[in-house]
Amino acid sequence: MAIAEFLLFVLTATLGGMFLCGANDLITIFVAPECFNLCSYLLSGYTKKDVQSNEATTKYLLMGGANSSILVHGFSWLYGSFGGEIELQEIVNGLINTQM
Repeated sequence: MAIAEFLLFVLTATLGGMFLCGANDLITIFVAPECFNLCSYLLSGYTKKDVQSNEATTKYLLMGGANSSILVHGFSWLYGSFGGEIELQEIVNGLINTQM
């Protein structure tokens, strides 16, 4: 691959990290790490002819898929527990106002 593709992957991963820093809701908290992870998968398999690189990319992709599904499951619990709120501030206010 060319250096331009490598830099594109690095910059897109950086963009995903920047979006994660400014996240206010559950959707952004899910999409931003996925952008980061997708670029990380591509960068880990950057050398296509190396067998170990291909193996690492496959394992990383499978682990990332499992982690994403667990994250979405936890977000669905939060979404359901707080009456369909996706904003983090509303979820925190709901936690403060409950008598648990």
